[in-house]
Amino acid sequence: MEEFLKIENQIKQDPFIEGPEETTEEVREELRKKVKEYYRTNDISEDLIEQFIIHNDQVEYFVDRFSEKEGFNEKEKEIALLTAIFHDITKGSEDFLNHGEGGGLITKEILIDMGISEELAESVKLGIERHMGQEGYPTDLAKKKYGDDFEYPKYATEVGKMVFECDILTQLTKKGFNKILLLREIDKENRKEDEVVAFEKNITREEAAVLSVLKSAKKSYDLIKNRFIKKCAEELYEEIKKEY
Repeated sequence: MEEFLKIENQIKQDPFIEGPEETTEEVREELRKKVKEYYRTNDISEDLIEQFIIHNDQVEYFVDRFSEKEGFNEKEKEIALLTAIFHDITKGSEDFLNHGEGGGLITKEILIDMGISEELAESVKLGIERHMGQEGYPTDLAKKKYGDDFEYPKYATEVGKMVFECDILTQLTKKGFNKILLLREIDKENRKEDEVVAFEKNITREEAAVLSVLKSAKKSYDLIKNRFIKKCAEELYEEIKKEY
């Protein structure tokens, strides 16, 4: 029993375990399909589901690209990729502000059902719980709802940091920028905010939405610290400013 508790505590303190990869590209493709299937169990449009999938693919692409540059070992890269695939699985099915916690629980169940080890499943679960960060758009909303002292659990390793920064990096891409614009259009509260700004500035609601997303994109840019990701973010941010 004492040895079991020791292992449990080790997993919680340092979840990013070592060892050989447990998943192949074929298995990861099957997992991507499971995420899409899960989205379809909820009352959300195919257009929105497609936006979620595009975002997930972007995060996974950036994680793959920058984990190579950072010299991650194969286990670290596997955990980062699986976290990227699943990090937003519960978006659209519950409170947006809790999608990290909910997504971690659902993902762990799916991975164990697929024959993935408890340790790897727990590592990915914790990575998803911690991908929200402690600054930026979701945190700003959460502080409004839960109070200024609210904080999401922070990433505990370089692997977690990589996923967090690759996630917010997507907002600086044209596809990511357009996804946020779409979300602002369909969210009643955001739409109302844009209408108020539009009235005050004598511009259209669409123009007000762009201003809001540009402000959010700048905040995301400022949060990125990894030198490789920052360089990419700088290039993307300049393109976004020219485009919009």
